[in-house]
Amino acid sequence: MFGRKYKLYDEIKENKIHKKNIARFGGVAMIISFLIAIFLSGDLVFDSLKWGIVASSLVILFFGIYDDLKNLSWKKQLLGQFAVVVIMIYAGLSVDYIANPFGGSEFRLDQIQYSIFNIQYSVLGSLFILFWIIGFMNVMNWLDGLDGLAGGVGSIGMVTLFFLSISHLVNQPPLGIISIAVAGAVLGFLFFNFFPAKIFMGTSGSMFLGFILAVLAIFSGGKIATMLLIMGFPILDAIWVIVQRIKARESIFKGDTRHLHYKLLEKGWSQRKVVLFIYLICLSFGVSAIVFQSFGKILALAFLFVFFYAVLTAVSRDNPSHR
Repeated sequence: MFGRKYKLYDEIKENKIHKKNIARFGGVAMIISFLIAIFLSGDLVFDSLKWGIVASSLVILFFGIYDDLKNLSWKKQLLGQFAVVVIMIYAGLSVDYIANPFGGSEFRLDQIQYSIFNIQYSVLGSLFILFWIIGFMNVMNWLDGLDGLAGGVGSIGMVTLFFLSISHLVNQPPLGIISIAVAGAVLGFLFFNFFPAKIFMGTSGSMFLGFILAVLAIFSGGKIATMLLIMGFPILDAIWVIVQRIKARESIFKGDTRHLHYKLLEKGWSQRKVVLFIYLICLSFGVSAIVFQSFGKILALAFLFVFFYAVLTAVSRDNPSHR
């Protein structure tokens, strides 16, 4: 009733597959549950980075609700995402280097520095964080097209990070606490979001999931390759769709049914089958991220590219290019 009264539902549109108005404030419960869980944890020490996560989550919460109410333009959405990145960089999130998977010297990102309020920041590191976080927020937002898809993939990412955090190689209990808190909040929401969905996560939920996955990948000691494996399939799908939109001289932020999960529906797959198929892909590569070391992850990423191309070729063979 609350959702209908204040129009907090996903309206029926051309590029939507549901046939009725469904409340879309599930992300509100997700974020609030996460914040309550970490504040009630007596084992989590709040430093500037963790307060940055809290502040950014609240910004995403209120910004997402406002977007669900007013349907903001992509420029205003991008501005909100940029604000979240600024908060995290100011809180101390940094990437000084990226490890070389082939061995040898790492790729340094801290050669050029800038100063704000007498605090030094890396230019290249800050740019990497900017594109990394905003990219993940949008990938997860675009992935939220089928019942339970974004929530399930996000849960796989969180659980994978949890097991990595408690492994002897990483051994980061704070990361484990945050990861399992997010996983619990998302799984509780997923119970009501799996097909047929009774509630959607909305902008706040999808962008929060993308944000927390991106930040924890950096927060966990630079597990960039790990997160690329877990989210590789949705990321490649997003890149492919962007390229198609550019070729068609359309806005890259325009919603359409070019995404692979829609194309699989056009092939006659059920929503459940499509969602479980993508779960299996992300879970398989998530396990490889835990099992393999640096060079093994590179090989897994190479296989992911080949696999994605094979799936794309198969679904595009008989389908129209897009609707």
